[in-house]
Amino acid sequence: MERDLILHQGESACWVARKALADVAFESLSAAIPWRQNAITVYGKQHMEPRLTAWMGPAYRYSSIHWPAQPITSEVRRVMERAELHCSPPHSFNACLFNLYRDGRDSMGWHRDNEPEIDQACIASASFGAARDFVIRHRETREKWSVNLQHGDLLVMENLQRDFDHALPKRLRVEEPRINLTFRALRG
Repeated sequence: MERDLILHQGESACWVARKALADVAFESLSAAIPWRQNAITVYGKQHMEPRLTAWMGPAYRYSSIHWPAQPITSEVRRVMERAELHCSPPHSFNACLFNLYRDGRDSMGWHRDNEPEIDQACIASASFGAARDFVIRHRETREKWSVNLQHGDLLVMENLQRDFDHALPKRLRVEEPRINLTFRALRG
């Protein structure tokens, strides 16, 4: 399986396992996930998230959003177990945040997945549907990396959250939807 190294600096690494999950059908995932659009608070102002989201796993909170505990379905568990094998060493996840980018106008701004309950040693992100650019930026040097993620690609981030931000910028020429599954291990 093709594996593209995006960056490796000290303990921080990021790579893509190309087509690792290419056999997972976009349509079945989309239909099986209970999508919603949340209001988030950014710098004291409320905005609707520019995407749809869902959650499976232990109770979790980020920004002003609270997700109650939700069991992981068997279909998502199968995809998660396949993703775990691509981590080095293999990692065990117990949660998944889902993002549905309806087209290129939906996006995710610069952020880190650095809530204290997340095990930041390894976070894996699976892409399905439209190809989109994923960008990473070093917090101090502002150096940037960009990678185009396609259907079935699995992006693995190891110890990346302390020193790096990441984003999924708008791409107005993209008209098709994209689903992202971000697998995490929550402590406690």
